[in-house]
This record gives sequence, structure tokens and C-alpha cells, in this order.
Amino acid sequence: MSWKIIEHGGVRYRVPTAKTAKGVWVGWPGGATFIEPKRSFSDADHVDDGIRAPMTGKVVEVKVAVGDVVEADQVVVVLEAMKMEYRLTSSSAGTVSVVQCEAGKLVELGDLLVTVDE
Repeated sequence: MSWKIIEHGGVRYRVPTAKTAKGVWVGWPGGATFIEPKRSFSDADHVDDGIRAPMTGKVVEVKVAVGDVVEADQVVVVLEAMKMEYRLTSSSAGTVSVVQCEAGKLVELGDLLVTVDE
């Protein structure tokens, strides 16, 4: 894993990246995404594959269960990494369909933690 500095809106962020044979994982506070070399970002091709670990860390708390209704920006998982807590949020309102983590377990960068269906 390596770290990159990006600037957005005049604010600098330090984000983790991890290169794999199929692409690159990019983490940020609250989530992570996988970027494939020839990926299209058009709305027709967009598939939301859930809330993923933005870095390797320990799950401190899972705040949702399958079937729960969540709002956009609601905290669903609290992750601890590098002596800091990260509150991972839902990007949209919907119903939790998958929970693949539990408190006390170690997760790796890019691991699927929770899926919210709109």
C-alpha cells in the first residue's frame, strides 16, 4: 500500500492506494473504490458495489443489520486504523442487504463491509 496526496477544494488529503493485477484500490475517509484500467464512468455502466474498507483496520462497531433502512450519510461501520477511528457512511438512502463484517474483526483495503440497495 502506498499513500498519495490529492487536493480538492483547496484542502489536501492523504489517501491510501493499493495496486493489484486488475487495477487500483483508492481509499478515502468514509469509503474506497476500485479503479480498473479501462473502466467507463458513464451512468449506464455505474454499479454500486457497496461500502468497502478504505484501508486495513479493525472493525470497532457495526451500526446496521440486514433489513435496516438507512439515510444518506448515515454511519454504518466504525473502523479503527493507525490509532484513528473512521466512520464509514452510506452514500445514499436505502435498505441494508448485506453485512459482511463484525466488531473485532480485521479487514483489508477494499473488503466489502456493507451493501445498501436503493
